[in-house]
Amino acid sequence: MEGGLEFGASINRGLMIGRYQPFHLGHLSLAEEILSECDELVVAIGSPEANFSFNDPFTAGERVTMVHETLKIHGLSMSNCYVLPVPNSYNNYTWFEGIRAVIPKVTTVYSGNQFVKLLLPEDVKVRSPTFVKNRIFNGTRIRNLIVRNGNWQDLVPSPVARFIKEIDGISRLKKLKKTQLEQERVLATSTSNKGA
Repeated sequence: MEGGLEFGASINRGLMIGRYQPFHLGHLSLAEEILSECDELVVAIGSPEANFSFNDPFTAGERVTMVHETLKIHGLSMSNCYVLPVPNSYNNYTWFEGIRAVIPKVTTVYSGNQFVKLLLPEDVKVRSPTFVKNRIFNGTRIRNLIVRNGNWQDLVPSPVARFIKEIDGISRLKKLKKTQLEQERVLATSTSNKGA
């Protein structure tokens, strides 16, 4: 190609998909692994429309910021990284095609999730992450530790801990947990009244 950049299929690009509620050290380890094996990294932020619930407390923009700042501060070249919100689909059969339509072409998807692997087309190469400590590095566990004033800061990169504090995310999570418990009580009461 004369006088320009070549945009070919020769770029080895790895994809990681998650909700990142919040982005934690397990995610960072996977990003580093992908960049050690691929030329470029695509971080796909799933369920971008989900926010302000206990399971999904942070907005897509807040999650993009967490990921971007973490990769930057940890010395990963941002010119080799894409951080993109991707659409959610309730049609599992077409879920990956919706993602594929809004991200750069990838050669490998990194996922240890068996359901995600099932949904990927046959032409997509899948690799399981080598660093997997799901019981320790787990979004649900981290959110519960935040609510209980536990030691969650050691499970997330320092830029994420700082950012959560800056946006008053601790207070937000505590309020969302209280709201969730109230909703569960109302639901349980209405269900038990139906059976009476």
